[in-house]
Amino acid sequence: MKFDFYAFLAEAERRKAELGISDEEASTEALRNKGGSRTAAKRRLLARAEDRARDAGRRAVRSYF
Repeated sequence: MKFDFYAFLAEAERRKAELGISDEEASTEALRNKGGSRTAAKRRLLARAEDRARDAGRRAVRSYF
């Protein structure tokens, strides 16, 4: 069986609409993990990822650490 990525995306969009999930920034932010119980190692990993994105001139994925 061959995986159809575009069919997968269409199904995901259909399910988001069915569940009332929005891609608006405020909605996404409300669902984001605030990181209250992150380990020190995970905090360092997220900080390095942010530094690498900035050094590459890219926008980092928002994370709390």
